[in-house]
Amino acid sequence: MNRLQGLSLFANVGIAETYLSDCGIDIVVANEIDPARSKFYQHLYPKTDVITGDIANEEVFAQILESSRRRQVDFVIATPPCQGMSLAGKRDPHDERNQLIFYAIKMIQELKPKYVLLENVPQLLKTEIHVREQTLMIPEYIHQELEHDYNFAEQSLVSAMDYEVPQMRRRNIFLLSRKDLSY
Repeated sequence: MNRLQGLSLFANVGIAETYLSDCGIDIVVANEIDPARSKFYQHLYPKTDVITGDIANEEVFAQILESSRRRQVDFVIATPPCQGMSLAGKRDPHDERNQLIFYAIKMIQELKPKYVLLENVPQLLKTEIHVREQTLMIPEYIHQELEHDYNFAEQSLVSAMDYEVPQMRRRNIFLLSRKDLSY
């Protein structure tokens, strides 16, 4: 299998990408809102086109999309901010950052990558967002928007300690593969 070309949304400093290259995934485009984190990401991954700015800004979204198309991205990893839903945060259901999932889904719909990895805190499973004058749970929204084009692996909660990491950090992971793929 050829190496995958990836896009990282809400990239922070690239911790999630640390071992992706070992798995055959090269992150070639990344987006981070914070200039200092973006600069550090570029230092760690000098071959990546790091686009600094808010994905909710139309111009920034268009830059990410154009660069991803030019570099033939076929994998997307998205880890939207969790402060509005995290047990360590304010757990504010109206936190505007909870709505950033819209931009990740829109990017996926535009690019139609072969594979998608969406990662977040377990509270994502219980967080509501407002979509077209209705209230939906985030997983329901993800399925509604992507089920026509993607197969969903069983959504799973994983704990870092199950992978020999000395902490009990839990994460919800959605793994998707495009329906037209034979593997």
